Amino acid sequence: MLRVLAAVLLALVLAGCADAPVATPAPNPDAAFLSGMIPHHEQALELTAMVGGRDGSPGLDAIALRIDREQVEEIGQMQGLMRARGLAPVAAGMMPGMMHGMADPATLATLRSSRGPAFERLWLDTMISHHDGALMMARDYLATGTDDTLRRYARTLVVAQSGEIEAMRAMRTSIAGP
Repeated sequence: MLRVLAAVLLALVLAGCADAPVATPAPNPDAAFLSGMIPHHEQALELTAMVGGRDGSPGLDAIALRIDREQVEEIGQMQGLMRARGLAPVAAGMMPGMMHGMADPATLATLRSSRGPAFERLWLDTMISHHDGALMMARDYLATGTDDTLRRYARTLVVAQSGEIEAMRAMRTSIAGP
């Protein structure tokens, strides 16, 4: 009888455990930030690669080149930090809100088929939004992240990209059209 009672109790305990939801642990904020920021920067490189040969202004060429060089360097640094800290990449689905400002496929297609002032206006609008997204990601990291190196990087990113946004906004107002 004691064995039967023990078996029933064990079955009840196990059944109760099976009904309990399994909590998925939150991703490491350092790994989530880097896992989001690297593809975010990679899309910035895709955008800067579109500028050459579009009959754009020298100012647009200059800012695209500047953004390109900064993003290439930063991607390498972030990949190195991931390796140095032994951080595993975090899947996009585990990073709610981490991909702010990413250009959608329709915008990318329109950019690829545009030239002249229409291209410049859309490119600047897209890159301003993209940089705004990076600022949100960096500020979110500053609110939760603990890695001193990444916190310094996030603060530097906020300053640098805020300056680039202002330059792009000024450039955008000088281009005729909507």
